[in-house]
Formats: sequence, structure tokens, C-alpha cells
Amino acid sequence: MGLFDFLFGPRAPEIHDPDQLKEALFQVAGRGDYKQLERLCRKNRQAVLDHFPRWQKVPEELRNDPAAMQGYVHALVSVAQVFAQRLGCPDLLNRLIGTEESNPLLRWQNQLGQARQLMAELRYQEARELLANLLIDVRGLQGSGADTYRAVTLGCLGECYFQSRQADQAVPHLEQALHLCEQNGDREGVITYLSNLYEVHRYLGQPEVAAEYAERLAAALAEQGRPDEARRYRRQAAIVRAGEPLNRVVAVVDGVRYELDEVSDLVEGKRVQLVFERNRVTLRPAAELTRRGEELGSQGRYEEALTCFRDAAQADPFDPHARYQEGYTLLHLQRYPQAVESYQATEERAPGWFHCRTDLWLAQQLVLGRLGPDTGVAILVLEDAPFPAEQKVSLAEQILARAPDLAPAHLLLGKYLAQLGRVSDARTALRQGLACAAEPDVQTRLLVELGVLCEDRQEQVALLQEAQALNGNLVAAAQATLVLKAWAASA
Repeated sequence: MGLFDFLFGPRAPEIHDPDQLKEALFQVAGRGDYKQLERLCRKNRQAVLDHFPRWQKVPEELRNDPAAMQGYVHALVSVAQVFAQRLGCPDLLNRLIGTEESNPLLRWQNQLGQARQLMAELRYQEARELLANLLIDVRGLQGSGADTYRAVTLGCLGECYFQSRQADQAVPHLEQALHLCEQNGDREGVITYLSNLYEVHRYLGQPEVAAEYAERLAAALAEQGRPDEARRYRRQAAIVRAGEPLNRVVAVVDGVRYELDEVSDLVEGKRVQLVFERNRVTLRPAAELTRRGEELGSQGRYEEALTCFRDAAQADPFDPHARYQEGYTLLHLQRYPQAVESYQATEERAPGWFHCRTDLWLAQQLVLGRLGPDTGVAILVLEDAPFPAEQKVSLAEQILARAPDLAPAHLLLGKYLAQLGRVSDARTALRQGLACAAEPDVQTRLLVELGVLCEDRQEQVALLQEAQALNGNLVAAAQATLVLKAWAASA
């Protein structure tokens, strides 16, 4: 039992001796009893206000004891926060924090906050100017606090350059931020800037340097007891160094990312998601413009959506998704030759991106006049509209009445018939689709859908192996790979 408890129990007394008052306050703050701390502060409000300035000076005997120092400062801050938040008196907290005029670190922190807000609004040029000027203003400040803020400021400056398509100019700032974090023992900062430098060099098409940062990142993650992430970056280093594909599919198993050849019996009883892995991240301005375009497109405002997608393509020339959505929008606008160009640009940047290959084929058929505009729009609606399965089956049948050899319509008909439990009819539709399919993306999807539904295991294996080898649709081929692995493991 401490002095305060021994003398007064749970009450909040008036304490006249300033040293006893400080000890009582600090004891209650140290154990986290903020209700009792508030009562004690209320009872001794004026005495705390009078003596707090003297308490701010840390006793000499504590200055070489980091743990004791931390406890002392924590108690001071706790008392100041009670006065500010519960007693309506911010004076003590202001004494600790200071003002921008008296505390250069506070001014630094506030300007960093302004820069981050500008970055969140994608105003990278303005943020960059603010951060560059800030680094000049604080160049003479020293100490651990200054080193911490300097690393963050340099990191933000590097991010501004990177997101503004000036990745090469981001590198020196991120390297300096990393060096400061290494000097200061900031392990989270080290991981952040190793990751940033890996992505920047990957974006710049510098695989050897990117791989080296991935290896360093793996080692840092392993030291922090994060083995799944460490494994991922070790594998990623090898892939980047060998020549990373523009686009591939990886498996996310219960939130952990694996290459397909790493997945064996991992999938049993677990949630598996197949996702694309590109050789570059998408820059934030492009991602945001694409999101706005998708929102406009969902409202039928196709011209406005098209402007957003084209601006996104300018913001990140490597991004495939803006061009993919541009092609989709141009199909709706019946500008088929332009849609072909957009889908070709998508395929150049990320081969096999979503249904790019099928949509490119569809656009080409519309250019050649082999399909009418109504049929082209109907296929898009059939694929994407949130209609119930019964309605989609009816629409697919109407499309096939006009275009009986249209393989995508057979595929979608089979898919929605299966959802309705009409498995035999679904198998018939899928086999009819395979008989007329000429485009590998659709062929792969037909093979996988039929492989899952047919009853003969030998035929199932043959269909999935064909889909795996064809690899026209990357996700469907990956599904075939994982199903075959699971069957092999259970055999």
C-alpha cells in the first residue's frame, strides 16, 4: 500500500505539502486510476497549478534511468490531461507542449500534419514544397525527437516524388529516411522505408536493386517475428531478380499470400482468394481517378467516366486498370475501334488482366460487324449487372437466339444455370460453348466450369489440365491448378 492509500484510502483529500501532493498524484497516475486522479486534482486544483512548474523539472537522480524518466513524464502528462479534459484548464498541457513559437518540434509536427493532409488530397506538388521548406527551416535542430521527425519528413517527401511519377527523385530521400531509422533503432521505420525503396526500384524497372531491398526487408521482418511476410519477400526477391512477369495470379490463404507453387495442402478448410500480382504498384492518383470513373460509369455517365480513366492513364502510364475500364466504357459508347486500342493497351501492361482478352475479342467482333451493338451491350449486362440468376438465364437465351455460336453467352448461361441447380442443363450449355469457342480466355473459363460440374473424375482431370495448359484466363487456370493439387494430395 502506498502513501496515498495508507493515509487517505479512496477519498480525495486536500494535501498541503507539495512533495506529498506530487507523490500522491504520481502514484495514482502510475497505476492508471484516472477517476481517483481526477478527484485528487479537483480537491487540490490551486496547489497543483501553483507547484506544477517546479515539478516539470525532472529530478537529477532520474535522468540516467530511462524507465524512471518515462514514468515521471507519464505522470506529469496524465495530470495535465486531467486538467485539460476534465477540469477545463489546458494551461498545464500547454506548459508541457508549448506553442509553435516556443516549441520547434510542435511547429514541425503541425507542418507535417498539413503536408499529410495535402498528400491525402493528392496535392503532391504543394506538399512537396511545404516539406522541402520545412527541412530547410529545421536543419539546425538536433536530438532524438528531431531525428524522428526528420526521417518522417524525408519519407513523406520521397512519397510525394514517387506518386508524382518522379520515382528516381524519391530514392535519395527514402534512403536518408532509412539511414536515420537505422541509426535511431526505429525498427518499424526501417521496415517502412525498406518496403518503399523496394517498390520504387521495382517501379523504375531496376530488378537487382529491388531484389536487394526485398532481401533486406525479409531479414528485418524475420527479426521482428513476422515469418509469413519474411517468407513472402524472400520469394519475391528471387522472382524479381529472375525477371518478374508483368502480371500473374497468387493465392491469399487466410490472409497470407503465396505463389501458386507454394500452395499444396494449405487450402483445405481455409479461405482462399486468387488475386493479381503485377510487377509494379499502381500510383495513388491513378487509383483514385479510376475509382471516380467507376462511380460515374455505374451512374451511366460514360463521357465523364471516360475523362477520369484517361486522366488516370496519364497519372500512371504503367497501370492497366484505367485502360481496362476505358475499354469497357468505350464499348458502352459504341466506339469499338477505340475500345480495341484500350484493351490492347491493357494486355500490353498486364497480360490476362480480368476479362481483358474476352472483351478485346468482343470489341474486335463488333468492329468487324460480326456482332450487332445490341448483342455487345447485352453481353456486358449479362456479365456485370446485379440481376437474379433466373433473369440472367433468360437474357443469355435471348442472346443465343440471335447469335447461337457466341461462346461467352454459352459460358454465362452455363454458369447461371448451375447457380439455379440445373446442373445437367449447365453442362450442356458449357459443352456447346466449348464447341464454338475460339478465344483462349473464354475457353479456359469454359473448361474450368465444366471440369467442376462433370461427373466423371477422369474427364474432370483432363478438362482442368487442358485449362491449366491453355492459361487463357489467368484466374481460371489458377483455379484449375489448385483443384488438381488438392485432388492429388487427397489421392
